[in-house]
Amino acid sequence: MRGFDKMTTKLINPSAMSYVDLLSYIEEVNRCPGGKRTINNIVSKSLLSDDAQVLEIGSNTGFTSIEIAKLKNCKVIGIDVNPQAVEKSMYLLSKEPKSIQDRVSFRVGDAANLNFDDNQFDLVVTGGANTFIPENDREKALSEYRRVLKPYGMLSVTNLFYHDTVPKEVLTNLRNVLGFEVKPWTKYYWLDLLLKSGLELYSYDETEMQARSSEVLNQFTSKLIDDSPALANFDDEVKSNFKDRWFEIMNVFNENHRYLSFMTVLLRNQYVTEQQELFLEKDTIDPWNLKGQFLWEVDK
Repeated sequence: MRGFDKMTTKLINPSAMSYVDLLSYIEEVNRCPGGKRTINNIVSKSLLSDDAQVLEIGSNTGFTSIEIAKLKNCKVIGIDVNPQAVEKSMYLLSKEPKSIQDRVSFRVGDAANLNFDDNQFDLVVTGGANTFIPENDREKALSEYRRVLKPYGMLSVTNLFYHDTVPKEVLTNLRNVLGFEVKPWTKYYWLDLLLKSGLELYSYDETEMQARSSEVLNQFTSKLIDDSPALANFDDEVKSNFKDRWFEIMNVFNENHRYLSFMTVLLRNQYVTEQQELFLEKDTIDPWNLKGQFLWEVDK
């Protein structure tokens, strides 16, 4: 079979697919920055109990939601605005043991208009989804995260930010892949946005990313496409087209990672207002005196 989807008989052209649709189609596991290491850190620091209620915003193909359920005997709901990603996450969940399937669910949902009750969740988890939310809707989304949190519940945010100036070409290529503009936001932009929600900064860590070699990118891309169940019945020419397209995307992301770090932030939904903390350890983020530029100048 050539480039036809065996389920729909539609001709599949990877170059015509959006990044998110392509990611879901080939079943690339979309991890938060730091992967399982970050998820374990979130679960440990949030002191998550076994009977906790957890909501993931921007669950994509479900990796984080499923991994949390593996670590704790809690209930997890993952939402994503992309129906294809939700469908794929449900399919991947169906491969897990019944004990995991019974505690995890996925649905289509909008971060800025959450269809959940007030004070419903012990932990709200969000990764790169905040970057995909239009700038004008981000404060609204954060107010929704806070609304659905129980008193003293935790919001976990794992967000990429630029730790250095970025060449214009890198941002242009990134926009062409994602379909929207990504500005060179610093950690201070994201921290200011998060603190405007009224949540308490409970824990903050940051980690610098790294670029990978072309050899590693090629190995990863070839194995991913060769192992993709969705492409199992396609001929070598079609698979080669998918490899070329995915390598092109990964190379754009790889160049971008030269300038990226990520923050792992826990914010607590305070019930009683506390006084400002005065004396802090060296290099600790001071939420009461946050100072720093929000955007890097674009390197021409």
